[in-house]
Amino acid sequence: MNLISRSVPLVVLVALPVSAEPLFGLPLVCPLGAVCPIQQFVDLDPGPGARDPWCGTKTYDGHKGTDFRVLSMRDVDRGVEVVAMADGVVKAGRDGMADRLVATDQDRQAISSRECGNGLVLDHGGGFETQYCHMRQGSLRLAPGAQVRKGDVLGFVGASGLAAFPHVHVSLRRDGKEIDPFTGLSAGEACTKYDASGTGAGLLDAEAMAALGAPDFPTVLSAGFADGPVNDRQFMSTGLPGSPDRRSPALVGYIWAINLAEGDRFMLRIEKDGQLFSEQITEPLDRSKAVYVAFAGKKGAPQPGQYRLEVAIVRQGGKIAIEIKDLRVD
Repeated sequence: MNLISRSVPLVVLVALPVSAEPLFGLPLVCPLGAVCPIQQFVDLDPGPGARDPWCGTKTYDGHKGTDFRVLSMRDVDRGVEVVAMADGVVKAGRDGMADRLVATDQDRQAISSRECGNGLVLDHGGGFETQYCHMRQGSLRLAPGAQVRKGDVLGFVGASGLAAFPHVHVSLRRDGKEIDPFTGLSAGEACTKYDASGTGAGLLDAEAMAALGAPDFPTVLSAGFADGPVNDRQFMSTGLPGSPDRRSPALVGYIWAINLAEGDRFMLRIEKDGQLFSEQITEPLDRSKAVYVAFAGKKGAPQPGQYRLEVAIVRQGGKIAIEIKDLRVD
């Protein structure tokens, strides 16, 4: 396959149908031991509000696809494969846009009318097509007209276009209208109750449906120790922090999570050699949060010993998403 390494205009080709009713798979191959959760879903609310397919808040106004994220730009540099969700024909493509996390109005203006960034559109026949956005610059492997099979590598996850975090945004369309692949619902239709059995009107195969998990449950991206205050932007730009040692200016424990609900709290407890070192429970969130970082600890070089961190999200008085991490300081 030829690597597309220059800007390619978004062109449209007429392709023969490949399959009348394709069953779609995951759009990326998450490396072993990595975290690649779904950050946002399709917005079903046709007005100024936002409502995900299960009547929740894991979306934003006007979002027309599903965002599968990686943790940081280090993952982008290493390369996480974006793959075809079903057999098809490449209908359109664009490459050549830089990978840069959007943070300011100036950043947004710089990519106006090219919000998808680098990406491809695949025609799957039967009125179905998928669009893959925010792919890594220079990684697209197929030109318009190429035939692909389900699971074929299209390129890598990136942060091109309107990307506030590194991810691949996938839109699934049927007869030109965006639909949610998990439920088959589209904007303007009523949201549905989550079906834990994984059955329903979705268009995904079993592996892809399993990636959904419980849509009302938050995801812990990472938890661990650091040598000072931490934040989401730092994690996304430079990756997770190294472990503190005796020369560090502080020892703190942190939790980095996505898709939090109004009222959620965070518990962070550190023990040193079995004795309480630091403990904090945050105030309840005043609204739902797409991403949140909480940390707690003590200033000053940490003394030698065995440290244990327990972090948890507290919802309606109970601990959920509990993580425990250990650190030895010599």
